[in-house]
Amino acid sequence: MRRLGIGLWLLAMVGCTQQPQQVRRLSEKQEPDTALLAQLDFNQQMANAADKACKNWVENDSATYTLDEFGFWYSKTITLNTDSLKQGEPVLIHLQMAELNGQALADVEETFTVGAGDLPLAVNRCIKQMGRGEEMRIIAPWYAAYGVEGTKLIKPYTNLIITLTISK
Repeated sequence: MRRLGIGLWLLAMVGCTQQPQQVRRLSEKQEPDTALLAQLDFNQQMANAADKACKNWVENDSATYTLDEFGFWYSKTITLNTDSLKQGEPVLIHLQMAELNGQALADVEETFTVGAGDLPLAVNRCIKQMGRGEEMRIIAPWYAAYGVEGTKLIKPYTNLIITLTISK
């Protein structure tokens, strides 16, 4: 009986030290990570500059663009009124990417599975609105393209003009 009492007492003590309130109090006392805050501030400034640059580019182009809720612009340049692609469907896509100043960066053809999420946010969202044989121009700020990391061909924080074509 005495062992049971000690075991319950230990369990109660451990339980008291693990309370969520204790964890919250400790985290409130911690100093903010100044390097992280500086990086977040820098990224916000870069995002604001990207939004302005992309908007200016769109305003100076003769095509009609739609602003997506995720901050990129798109315009169908070839519309065939075909059925939309289905989730999981493999398609051959052609991507031509350039900086906003027109500097060509990549010209790639690859098979892609719709909904796989292997491509930048802007491209993934646009593919869902397209059918076979259609083409779309996307003006993507860096955060909807290849982000802060970039790729071998695309530098970090690069705003892109993307021409996306779905093969027939």
